[in-house]
Amino acid sequence: MILSFLNKFYKPALHLSEAFSTTREKDWGPLIILNELGVQIGQIYNIIYRNDVVSEQGRVFNNLGDELSDVLLQLMALANSMNINFFEIKDFQEVSEFNWMSLPIIFGQLNESIMEKYGYRFLKPRKGFDSIDSFIQHCIFLLFTISFQIASFHGLNMETEFQNMILDANGFLNRFQKEKELLHN
Repeated sequence: MILSFLNKFYKPALHLSEAFSTTREKDWGPLIILNELGVQIGQIYNIIYRNDVVSEQGRVFNNLGDELSDVLLQLMALANSMNINFFEIKDFQEVSEFNWMSLPIIFGQLNESIMEKYGYRFLKPRKGFDSIDSFIQHCIFLLFTISFQIASFHGLNMETEFQNMILDANGFLNRFQKEKELLHN
C-alpha cells in the first residue's frame, strides 16, 4: 500500500513542496520543514482530540485526510531535503501495533536527532543504529507508517485524500499567484 502510494505521489509531492516556495519569503531547509511537520501533527491531534481548551479560537480543523496528507507531504519533503531515499521504506519493518498516541513521541525523537545532526544538540548514541542518519530515516518511516495506520483506522483512503490535497493546494497556488500578479501590476 505505501509503495503504491509513493510510486504515484512521491514526485508530485516534491513538485508541490517546491511550488509552495513562491508563497514564502525564506528558503526552507530540514529544520524549517521539521517545524511545519510539527504544525501538521498538531492539527491531526486537534481533529482527533477536539477540545475547546486547546483549540485555537476561530480556526476549524475538521478534515483528517487533508491533515494526514500534509504530514505525509512534509515527511517526503524532509526526507528529500536530507537526501534520504524514501523508497527504502520497502525494507522498513511494518509496525504491527496501532497507537496514534506515539506520533508526538516519535516526532520528538526525530526533532531531537535532527537538532543533533545540525549541531543544535549534542549527539547521543542510538542503540541499534549505525548513524544519526539511519535513526532519522527510521523515525521518518515510522511517522509515515503510523500516519497510514491512522488513516486506515478512520476509514480514509490516503491516495484519494492526497490527490484531493494536491488539487486544493494547486487551486490555492493559482489564486495566490493571481493575487501576487495583481499587486505588481
